[in-house]
Amino acid sequence: MFRIGIILVLFGIIYLIKPNIYKRWIWKKTNILQRNLSPANYLKFMRILGGIFILVGILLLLKGSW
Repeated sequence: MFRIGIILVLFGIIYLIKPNIYKRWIWKKTNILQRNLSPANYLKFMRILGGIFILVGILLLLKGSW
């Protein structure tokens, strides 16, 4: 659980800092999410997802330390 929490926090930070990582760097082809959302809404979605990852990761880290 501890390792999964660390991974989730790291991915959450990456999503907050670079929300376009999948759109421009890793996968050049657009997926369904990118086609259906406007660019501003896509950035908002990725940042919210990053925040959720960070919260869940912190909860897993706290659970693993008990």
